[in-house]
Amino acid sequence: MALISSGICNPRNLSINSKGSIHDDATATELGFRAGTVAGDIHLEQFGGILVSVFGQQWFETGSLSMYFMHATADAEPVEATLDVAEHATPLHNAQVAARMQTPEGITVAEGTASVGNVASPTALYSRDRRGVDASTLKMLRHATVGRPLETITRQAPGADQKLRQSRGIMTSPLDWYVEDSPWGGPICSPLTMCRVLVAGMTESIEKECGDFVGLYGAIEIKNHNGPLLLDTDYTITGRVLDVSDSPKTEVLWFTTEARIADEPESAPIASLTMMTRLLKNSSPLYSE
Repeated sequence: MALISSGICNPRNLSINSKGSIHDDATATELGFRAGTVAGDIHLEQFGGILVSVFGQQWFETGSLSMYFMHATADAEPVEATLDVAEHATPLHNAQVAARMQTPEGITVAEGTASVGNVASPTALYSRDRRGVDASTLKMLRHATVGRPLETITRQAPGADQKLRQSRGIMTSPLDWYVEDSPWGGPICSPLTMCRVLVAGMTESIEKECGDFVGLYGAIEIKNHNGPLLLDTDYTITGRVLDVSDSPKTEVLWFTTEARIADEPESAPIASLTMMTRLLKNSSPLYSE
């Protein structure tokens, strides 16, 4: 086997000034973390270059990256993303490989799978036991029943933000396709921008019902079905609750979303996302009553 590495990178906490969030140093330390955390979708972006190295441009058409987060990192702390590939020629087709992110000390930040094309084995997140519970037994997520529709939002990818991050050298794995013409026409979404398109505002109604809380991403899978997502293109995002579960310190929401070309609701999805979000019990007034 060969280990394909991104090299050591220093992802930035882009939401460090978001007061009251898990990315804010004061809030994070109050809740028991070392410092404000780097969001999981920022970590996904570090895989972009090695995904292309292993799978070619086809990854942006039919590829997935499915990661479960295990250790929170702080601003600019060094991490390395790797793909575990068999010793034969790349790019790979209709294949799935192990994906991992670690600190230089060997602490696993995230682990999962990356794939392209048609693969028989389930991705990392869809092979996990979600340990679902009846939503009515929860305090924050008591209304988040399985199958509940999420918001329906039509939006464009935040292209200006993506281009600014690349021009300022903040991206851990920049590609020319993110800011210039690509094989699919104009610039395409990086993994981080994909997440923002597929997540932003989608659980707003559920969050309002939960009351005050601090949450953090526990797992993310992005998948291209007929990709890539392009900048400056209108997409309609829909989604639903997959499951809810409980742990000693968190309530857990699993959900999935899909992006389709705007005004084409019956068309095949361009891309999808599956996410697990952890709602910290010690951040909620419902657990101090």
